[in-house]
Amino acid sequence: MRFYHYFAMLMLVLLGVSAKAQYAFFPQEGTIEYDKTVHVKNLLQRYIGTLKDDDFTKKYYSEILEKVEEKTVFKKKLSFRGDEMSLESVDSTYSPLVNNLLNGGLLDSRSAIYQDLKKDQVISKFDISGSTVLIQDSLLDVKWKITDEYREIAGYQCRRANGVVLDSVYVVAFYTDQIPISVGPGTIHGLPGMIMGLVIPEQHYNIYASKVSVAAPEIKAVTGKKKDKPMTRIEVRQTFKDLLGRWMNDRQFNLFIAPMFL
Repeated sequence: MRFYHYFAMLMLVLLGVSAKAQYAFFPQEGTIEYDKTVHVKNLLQRYIGTLKDDDFTKKYYSEILEKVEEKTVFKKKLSFRGDEMSLESVDSTYSPLVNNLLNGGLLDSRSAIYQDLKKDQVISKFDISGSTVLIQDSLLDVKWKITDEYREIAGYQCRRANGVVLDSVYVVAFYTDQIPISVGPGTIHGLPGMIMGLVIPEQHYNIYASKVSVAAPEIKAVTGKKKDKPMTRIEVRQTFKDLLGRWMNDRQFNLFIAPMFL
């Protein structure tokens, strides 16, 4: 009888380990929902600080600053499979003031993004002032330093990494190696797992995963119309510099252009 008792106990332990192992799988495809929180007043104050006192837009944005909400949340959806991912903005309703800032190129570019890690390629598309901008380039170069800080995001254990991108933009990412694809909610990539949380202090926003689904995803290609010529990041930067350089100083321009590439 004692033998059967020990045998039964051993089977229960093995079944328990097996049950846990079933939930510790590493999904190769799925979708992730993210909440991007932009601290509107902080970003707007930073932007106003780049303007000269005699700049006519300084009064305009200062008036908006007094009335606009403290922060706004934008919804994003990431789909991943193998070495590919696509990111899209989820339609939502915003206040008239936030819509004005969005149309002016602030707060969020509402980009559609496609990345192919195997081909070292990123394609993104967004609209600004009624015009479509289509970017096709190699993946961003991010210099990472992985730390020993951890936190749980959307049920996944994530590790912190600090990075620098676009020469001087500081970013903080939290990634999980339980989803083994090196991408995240934007063009930031290069860590040994999915980025579940991303903070960009200079742009006064953070974006965190809220829900993960392992159902088969729809990876959406990013294309423009025939008239939309794909440009590299350098070409986009130069195009906007030619258009806006006479009205924007370097600090103002850099704050404006960086989100287009992130």
